[in-house]
Amino acid sequence: MRSKLLATALSALICTTFFLACSQQDEAPSVQSGKNAVIPIDIAGVEELVKTRGCPLMLVVMASWCAPCRAELPALQRMHEKYKDRGLQIVGISLDIGGPSAMQPLVDQMNVTFPVYWGGEKVGTHYQISGIPLTYLIRNGQVVDALLGQRDEAFIEEKIVTLLDACEKEGAKS
Repeated sequence: MRSKLLATALSALICTTFFLACSQQDEAPSVQSGKNAVIPIDIAGVEELVKTRGCPLMLVVMASWCAPCRAELPALQRMHEKYKDRGLQIVGISLDIGGPSAMQPLVDQMNVTFPVYWGGEKVGTHYQISGIPLTYLIRNGQVVDALLGQRDEAFIEEKIVTLLDACEKEGAKS
């Protein structure tokens, strides 16, 4: 019984130490590497981003440690390149505990050119995000669809084209 209690206490101590070490972060990234720096964003910044980005916007919530997020990034980059001239805006929000520097190497390695922000735990908690990757499809400041989990490229492209078509129809009416 005593050894079980000691093992539990030791496990709790290790987990607490790990959590505290991982949650320590600089106020701003010390070195912004690459051509597409991951920069911090707060809740107000996310809300402003959604309001001002227009139509259409794909807001992708991710983390560097998330294997499905990593697997989906190349498809998102291809969609960004293919549809940016039609007005598609893709924005990434990292929930990494380690700050912007946790996501920066992945953005650099995968040559991601769409904006990626770091929102951390505060953004994840505020929006009650319980799983990633999570993609919000937004039209004129309103979420029209939320996709939880990794999706294949054909599915993502179908959603993007539908959203682009809807936005273009709205633009033609104005």
